[in-house]
Amino acid sequence: MDAVDKQPTERPAGGKWLEFLPAKARAAAAAALESLPVDAAAAGDDLPVVIAAWCVAEPGRAARLVEEWLATADGAGNLVPACPVVCQLAEMVAEALPDREPFLARILPGLARGVEREFDRYDTAGTGLPRWPSAQEAFFPQEYVPGRVTVDLAVLLSNEAAAFCRLAAGQAELDRALGVAEGEQREFDDWLQESFWDEEAAAFHRFDEGRESTPDYSPAGFMPLLWEGRTEAMTTGLRGRLEEWNPAGCPARTWALIFALALRTPHNSVIAWMRRRGLPAGAAPAEAAAWTVLATAAEGVRAAFTADIPPVARWFDAHGRGVARGLLSTGAALLAGLLVWQVFHREDSNPGDAAALEHQARLACADGRHDRAAALYAQAFGRGHE
Repeated sequence: MDAVDKQPTERPAGGKWLEFLPAKARAAAAAALESLPVDAAAAGDDLPVVIAAWCVAEPGRAARLVEEWLATADGAGNLVPACPVVCQLAEMVAEALPDREPFLARILPGLARGVEREFDRYDTAGTGLPRWPSAQEAFFPQEYVPGRVTVDLAVLLSNEAAAFCRLAAGQAELDRALGVAEGEQREFDDWLQESFWDEEAAAFHRFDEGRESTPDYSPAGFMPLLWEGRTEAMTTGLRGRLEEWNPAGCPARTWALIFALALRTPHNSVIAWMRRRGLPAGAAPAEAAAWTVLATAAEGVRAAFTADIPPVARWFDAHGRGVARGLLSTGAALLAGLLVWQVFHREDSNPGDAAALEHQARLACADGRHDRAAALYAQAFGRGHE
């Protein structure tokens, strides 16, 4: 675990992180911002990740996009695009604004309606187990099977409920929506903790109708790293298997959005790992621009965080694991060499002629110390031929 994994880094407000980037990265981020859509209609299905990108650069613009998103609600409260992250993104934006209250006053009624609709939309059977309605809407389309229950959706909805409850806390006119959200979160969290997690497999299960549940080693199975209710054992187990997560099996839009949501967690090493892997192939222009903004923002935040750290300490922070592995390997080799030298040096210094050495070898063999016996026999043979 990285030294900074325990707590989320305090991030510079707005686009302040740009100031801490090298010139080349700053230019890339500026070009990406120029190509980011500036309204909901232009963003289309990429609206959630576009909001996340604007949030780290211009929170005011991100706030307007959240309001435009909520304005797409139909008579039932369905948003366009349908993606269960609106409350989480609204909270991100609110945290980035210098004065959040006017923004919250404008969005909370629509947010309450939207989050209640999310719970119904993904659980049409009323079982408490959410299911993606289609491959097109699923975070991981290749994992979609009609009726399949996967933890990625349960995690997103649990976090949606938690975010809404924080945003709407103390709003008496939203008591009914708050009650619904609190109840849904408890139910999702109970399912995730008691029925989905398999500690032995270090994985969460998925459920297919009419079949036994099985550990989910697909990308969807890593989504509980974002779950607010995860335990230390879950975090350790999933992070220990992180290299199994192949970005090629993840749509670019999903990868970028997961990255944006991960910026709010203490998983700084996971964020760094995702940055190193880069955006999966096939990204649309808006997705590529959003990824560039988010990835450079993460680097800018890290640069701001480490600005006062001496260069030598920063070098060890970046290369410490490789240095540690090298020292460990070198130390192990030296230790093995010293042990071998000690054994043979000890035997070589043992006084006596060949017969005495053979006698000691037989005693060692009788005691089951065959390595010592072999060394003594070798010395006896040498003495006998001197």
